[in-house]
Amino acid sequence: MKYLSILILFVTGLFPSCQKSPINGDLDGQWQVLKVTPTPEEVFETRIYICFSLHTCQLTAYDLGPWTSGNILKFSPSTLELEFPHANSAESVKKLRQYGINSSPVTFSIESLTKKTLILRDGETIIELRKF
Repeated sequence: MKYLSILILFVTGLFPSCQKSPINGDLDGQWQVLKVTPTPEEVFETRIYICFSLHTCQLTAYDLGPWTSGNILKFSPSTLELEFPHANSAESVKKLRQYGINSSPVTFSIESLTKKTLILRDGETIIELRKF
């Protein structure tokens, strides 16, 4: 009986778990927005974050929690295309600009992506982020 228990434990350890693995490489995870150039007209929060996971992204402010979610339409080593279907009011557009997002959908060129830093560019707008 003892050997049967050990055998069952060993066999079940061979099967993979049901957890989803990151599909976007170094992009997946929580990123803190350090700097947006040029500086947005209105700044609502100073500690803001973007979380990328699978096919979605979540915009968050430290004091307010999750604000809105978006879809990752395209991701490649040089391009990131995002869409925020629920951020369509005038107030939402102002909040998106705080994150460096000037339109929805938006296409960023990826200037740099490492395990710790991310730099995105959309025309004249540059967003500098760090993995949090």
